[in-house]
Amino acid sequence: MKDLGKIPEVGEQFIQIAMICLGIVILTTDIFLPLGFVIWILYFVPLLMSVWLSWRYAPFVVAFLITGAILGSSLISGMYRQDPSDPSNRAIFILMIAIVSLLVWEIRCNYVLLEAEVIERRKAQKNLEELTIGLEERIAKRTRELSEANLHMTEDIEKRRRVELALGSANNKLSLLSQITRHDISNRIFALLAEIDLAKDLSNEPRLRESLEHLERTSMAIQDQIEFTRDYQEIGSQAPAWYEVGAIARSAADQLDSPDVTVQVDCNAVEIFTDAMIGKVFYNLINNALRHGEHVTRITISCSRKGDDLIISCEDNGIGIAQQNKEHIFRKGFGIDSGLGLFLIREILSITGITIRETGEPGKGARFEILVPRDMFRRREELQ
Repeated sequence: MKDLGKIPEVGEQFIQIAMICLGIVILTTDIFLPLGFVIWILYFVPLLMSVWLSWRYAPFVVAFLITGAILGSSLISGMYRQDPSDPSNRAIFILMIAIVSLLVWEIRCNYVLLEAEVIERRKAQKNLEELTIGLEERIAKRTRELSEANLHMTEDIEKRRRVELALGSANNKLSLLSQITRHDISNRIFALLAEIDLAKDLSNEPRLRESLEHLERTSMAIQDQIEFTRDYQEIGSQAPAWYEVGAIARSAADQLDSPDVTVQVDCNAVEIFTDAMIGKVFYNLINNALRHGEHVTRITISCSRKGDDLIISCEDNGIGIAQQNKEHIFRKGFGIDSGLGLFLIREILSITGITIRETGEPGKGARFEILVPRDMFRRREELQ
């Protein structure tokens, strides 16, 4: 009913006029026509219409006015009609009016709450529609941006794939060239060493023999350099994996001919995650002790925990390493021979974040400690 006027107050005035007119028609009919309960029921219509009035207690006021109209019509009908209505029946109907007015008031209260809830829901729905529209616009915008980014990414991936293919092809060619070059140089050095040995056997002059020995040492140094380039090229060529420390260390010790030196390995059931060249690490450590320890008779490789990390120790009873050289021994080219063994060790271990340092006491032996970070080692029983 509120929609009858553009302004709520106008709609309410229309309802009030309609209730008054309807009340007058019902009262007139009740006075002049003997319709009884039929006409009395029509009194409920304006009472029910009071639901749409804004005043909270409008149903009780309307019920009071209807009660007065019913009593008044009873008195007036006796003046104009021969069969006036029974007052007792009207009293019963007045009681019904009072009950209905309470129901109408309850409906009125619920209607107000319902109307407020409907308004809130309409506002919420409007806000939701606005948010939905905004969200759809943002989604469409982000979708376009993602599509453009995906297109650029696809182009970049394609370019990268072509570059990787080109690099892979170039690396394969370089690797093949390096292998061929190393093989040819190794053959030339082998032939050169054979000629030097023959010349040493045929020469009786001390100075000439000294020069030949110098050439032999130089040729062997070149051969060491060739072997280093081969080993260094292999670093990182395979994906890191889990390797058992004890088995790798024992295998490296077996490759070296050291009958007078005892190599003891105390790393059982310990695995580390490292490069496939890990065997070269223990080989070079043991070989380094044999070549430079002078009077080494025992080499011990052991494992211990230091907090969350693992310490792999390789120590001997040789002459040790001078204090001033401890920070330089892992540099490329530092050392008595080629100076590449310890440098290669550090490069291999660094692939998976493993470090190495020398902590031995000069004069009592060298001690190399390999620090394996947490998550880079495990014990075999942890896998069971």
